[in-house]
Amino acid sequence: MSSLRHATEAKPALAGTRIRVALVDDDAQFRLVLASVLGASGRHEVVAAVGSAEEALAWPAALKPDVVLLDVGLPGRAGSAVAGDLLAKFPGALVLMVSGSRDDAVVLEAIRHGAAGYVLKSAELAPVLEAIDDALAGGAPMSPAIARQVLGLMRSAPTAKRPTGELALLTPREAEVLALVAEGASDKDVAERLGVTRSTVKNCLFAIYGKWRVNSRTAAAVKFVRASEGAR
Repeated sequence: MSSLRHATEAKPALAGTRIRVALVDDDAQFRLVLASVLGASGRHEVVAAVGSAEEALAWPAALKPDVVLLDVGLPGRAGSAVAGDLLAKFPGALVLMVSGSRDDAVVLEAIRHGAAGYVLKSAELAPVLEAIDDALAGGAPMSPAIARQVLGLMRSAPTAKRPTGELALLTPREAEVLALVAEGASDKDVAERLGVTRSTVKNCLFAIYGKWRVNSRTAAAVKFVRASEGAR
């Protein structure tokens, strides 16, 4: 298991508590085996297990998983695209992709939407448990093949201008939502254009209000326009 370290604060599990894990995978057999292995570890508690993104997004906010193990190849919406929506709904969680796909676009989309790691499916499930521990300790666990792939893509990609100042506080999904709000789009319009639920849009806006210390969509939109103009 390789790990690309990231800047988020480490989240070690509290002593004596079990790590709350939620599973999203359309392979019922894999889901069953993984849940069994996690339960047998004595350190993990599987709090939910579903086979689609839609079911995962219907989880109640009170579920509060520490880690979501998310497959890419889900029916309907791909797991790589829904990672950001799950993070918006469960801001204290970490999302780890557990997939058989090595497609460059899929891997990058998952990372862009906030996935903390990417582990390839195999007959051995020990790497998945190791990835959970690594992510909670502040790492970005990746299967060796994926880590090499990501590093290669980073080397070959043109250098992009990174957001600075208050824009840097926003996740990519929050920035997408706020850009549309600044154009005058309603929550319903934003949800339809981004392919997410209205509750996801509302959760993003509430997160933005907290980060930017504003209390309305208008104030957030004005601040976004000013910050965007200043970053040009």
